Amino acid sequence: MIRVVVVDDIPSTRENLKKLLSFEDDIDVVGTAGDGREGVEVTRRLQPHVVLMDVNMPGMDGIAATEQLAVELPQCPVVIMSVQGERDYLRRAMQSGAREFLIKPFTGDELVSSIRRVYELEAKKGAYLPKVAPSDEPERPGGRLVAVVSGKGGCGKSFVAVNLALALRMETSAKVCLVDLDLQFGDVGVMLNLDHAKTITELVDGDGQLDWEFVDDVLADGPLGLRVLLGPFSPEYGDLVKAEHVRSIVDILRREFDYVVVDTASQLSEAALEVIDAADRILVVGALTIPAIKDTRLMLKTLESLRVERDRIVVLVNGHDAHAVYDSPSIERNLKFPVRVQIPSEPRLVGGSIHRAVPLLVGNPDADISQLFKGLARSLLPSADPAVEIKVESKPTPGHRFSLRR
Repeated sequence: MIRVVVVDDIPSTRENLKKLLSFEDDIDVVGTAGDGREGVEVTRRLQPHVVLMDVNMPGMDGIAATEQLAVELPQCPVVIMSVQGERDYLRRAMQSGAREFLIKPFTGDELVSSIRRVYELEAKKGAYLPKVAPSDEPERPGGRLVAVVSGKGGCGKSFVAVNLALALRMETSAKVCLVDLDLQFGDVGVMLNLDHAKTITELVDGDGQLDWEFVDDVLADGPLGLRVLLGPFSPEYGDLVKAEHVRSIVDILRREFDYVVVDTASQLSEAALEVIDAADRILVVGALTIPAIKDTRLMLKTLESLRVERDRIVVLVNGHDAHAVYDSPSIERNLKFPVRVQIPSEPRLVGGSIHRAVPLLVGNPDADISQLFKGLARSLLPSADPAVEIKVESKPTPGHRFSLRR
């Protein structure tokens, strides 16, 4: 049962929500409260799976109560409810630590779906918490695993993954494999213009034991000697790939390659959590928009709740503009995390690369952005200093200057 606490200052609303949820076989309202302070106390005592929290309440409002719960009881996620749908309310709710935001009036289906979605994410996080190995246990052997993630689609995550994988090939001459783990709408094959008949689903259909010969036969040959494991051809096949399949595939690839770069989906699926757990570096890709910054912050908070060490995380801002409203210090204050990589806004260069299906590292290897990706690749070497910031700085004249800055 999903145990729920309802916090709302209107008694009839509390009763209506209890009655609505009573029709669900897997949801149990275990407690209610009439204001934020009482809601915090009830949550402390009952330890529910999900808290439904109204915003406008006397005394301690829902935003303040959510902030307190995020600090004291992060295992009890909050779904904010409000009649206010303005961007400022959404921003304040998410900054306070709320997992989701429901605008009143909402339907029963919307409410139930939100509760189940938040509960399932928390359950996955608990199942995939990194296990602390005994001190005498050796580190996992094999190549370095780099996970490229984003809290929002459209931030250029696949663009980063593709060009980073090629930069690793160019800078290290190492064996590199790129994996498209966006199991429903992956774009790696299109961005590399690969005409290949086999995808990751081939590796989960077989009845025999998965081995390197089988995996090698499925991999596509990309530019510059890059090997590529393509995502499913159609979204419905994505459900065939389970977390245990991903674990086995990644283990085999790490034994055969020096670097494995995984382009994940924008949502935190079980497969993505499996890769994040095992990754040596996690690249969090964001952009200079309010929704993207908000989702990047939520992604970072989720990684923190997963107990991912901060030195494994690299924050990258795509489409950086010297004349943008947001600069690096303001973004870092919002994210509460340093921005190590800034990809400048070059719509003609980047857009042309994507439309022609010719990666920058292939079509424009000497471009400033290509040099940035090479610097990023060097920063992922085992001997690299993780504190170095990688960016391209604007010059007064057209063009950019590449630099590494601590």
